[in-house]
Amino acid sequence: MKRITLLIAIFFTCYMGFAQEEVAIEQRIEQRINTLQIHRGWDVHLLHNEADTGYRVAIITNEDYAPFAFNVQLCYVKGDTLTILENTQLPQGTVVEVEGPMKFKKIALMNEATAKADKVIAVQSDCHLTNIFISQDADLHIQHYLIPYPDCGPGIEVWDRAKLALDTISGTGNASVKIYDKADFNIVTNNLNGRITLDEYEATSDWHYRLKDWREIKSKEKDGVWITTDHKKIWSNSISVDASLGYRLGTNPKNANSPFLQNGTLSINVGLSTYFKFSNHWGLGTGLHLNSNKKFLSHQVSYLDDALVVTDGQGDYQRHRLNSTYIGIPVTLYYHLGKQHTESFSLDLFCGRLIDEQLRTTKDPTKLIGFRNWTNEKVDDIFNPWKLEVGLSFNTNHLGILHGVRVYTNLLPEYKPGVTTDQFRSVGIELKL
Repeated sequence: MKRITLLIAIFFTCYMGFAQEEVAIEQRIEQRINTLQIHRGWDVHLLHNEADTGYRVAIITNEDYAPFAFNVQLCYVKGDTLTILENTQLPQGTVVEVEGPMKFKKIALMNEATAKADKVIAVQSDCHLTNIFISQDADLHIQHYLIPYPDCGPGIEVWDRAKLALDTISGTGNASVKIYDKADFNIVTNNLNGRITLDEYEATSDWHYRLKDWREIKSKEKDGVWITTDHKKIWSNSISVDASLGYRLGTNPKNANSPFLQNGTLSINVGLSTYFKFSNHWGLGTGLHLNSNKKFLSHQVSYLDDALVVTDGQGDYQRHRLNSTYIGIPVTLYYHLGKQHTESFSLDLFCGRLIDEQLRTTKDPTKLIGFRNWTNEKVDDIFNPWKLEVGLSFNTNHLGILHGVRVYTNLLPEYKPGVTTDQFRSVGIELKL
């Protein structure tokens, strides 16, 4: 037992001999600071001190790094903006303390910056602007975020892969939060008497972001206790442009000499749509689409006495297309996969009304491309005036310009009743752009 006691005493004596004391290299800023900007490389601690009118900024390190820390330019002040510079000389994650009243018009964490605060107060002046800005891969944790003025609505922006955690948000004002793509925003306790509006944006194949969801987080008093309600806005306020290209194959007439014998149909769809979200995974889309179909006929035909007739071998050889155009309303039910909603399955129904039908003939049958190589002839009462098309799609945001694949078919007869006695069935595949 005496040997064990002696060993413990020797261990603690050695530990105390080699232990490094923390050293604070600090400076005072005796002026009002409205904007705080933090760059990466530090573990910044924001310490609220209501009694202090200025700010204390300090590097907290051990004795080994103290000589280097004395030569580090930690920050600078320009106007009313305090900037914590990037750490390029000391170990990554070295602690920096910023102590003061913590009343800011704006706190900005630049790429990969890290900070935590015990209390931050949104300033009333210009509080409708962005009060907290978290850039890509940055991380900010605030224990208490206070919005003290009822007419104050500070903005909060959290960008790609950034994190903002609020243990408690309180006060009488409102807050507007925007989060982009894979950002993480979390509130543990909402004691705000006002409302929080939350806009979620998703990345697209282009440089811009698209509004994915809008919700309003409210607090209300019930039996003397403040509770939080989460009400989602019904319609997205964004309009998207849709475009797709498809090709459809199907059964042919029983009579090989029928003018409706074909080699397939090319479909082009363009339109505008908006989106309605039911829950985290389910949504509904609708809009207005223009559906153009180009049917490649196998025979030479002519339009005589309001009917198509085969004219093979009569005159010069020509190629023919039978075109139809519908305008209608698509209704699409979406099921989104995963947390980021970058993939989904969808079931859609398109109801369209015929607005144009034409017979197109080539001037030069060896050239299939070129507007000037085709002549148009108006036809009537060939196609069904209504189209009811159903489709099943897989949608994704990870294939560049290609946004999905759709399989579809028409539920109604393709031609107007009485034009032909054949029953045509067809299935198409479509690429969403």
